[in-house]
Amino acid sequence: MRVMSRARVAGHIYLVGFSGSGKSTVGPKLAQRLKVAFYDTDSIIESRCGVTIEDIFRERGERAFRSMEQEVIRELAERRGSTVVALGGGALQRRDNRRLVKRTGMVIYLSCSTAEIYRRIKDEQDRPLLRVAPAGSPSSRKATIERIRNMLDKRLANYMTADRRLSTSARSVRETVNRLYRMVVEYNA
Repeated sequence: MRVMSRARVAGHIYLVGFSGSGKSTVGPKLAQRLKVAFYDTDSIIESRCGVTIEDIFRERGERAFRSMEQEVIRELAERRGSTVVALGGGALQRRDNRRLVKRTGMVIYLSCSTAEIYRRIKDEQDRPLLRVAPAGSPSSRKATIERIRNMLDKRLANYMTADRRLSTSARSVRETVNRLYRMVVEYNA
């Protein structure tokens, strides 16, 4: 078995996918392994605004949030060197964002089954686009799963523009990071 040395990374590594697909979980670990910085666009926006994404959606609306997101993506894409960047689940809905990330790095789509996404995020209260029924109500599970399915259907074509795809549904964090690392090495070979 060949031991891989430190990966040569040209450009940025953009992790895309639906909420709960693992971008913010595996991203920092991949960045550490690659010895590059990690950025999460949602975290940057929250830090700059001093409020949660949910508050931004409620107070300013999705359109304002998407404009902030686009600005953050542009700033990160213009950075010198390589980074790992976790993009928000809807970031690729804007054509300019898709073009920019494709031009400045490698895009990896972390796919995940609807059932697994629901399992991972069902107890989280900070997903404004997924709040469709009061938590714990009899219709909450069914309505949320249907909302996830509908949003995935709308976003799938844009996710599929990625350079690589990796399912995170039945993989541990460690296995996912190992596979991502190998993808980056092969892509940059």
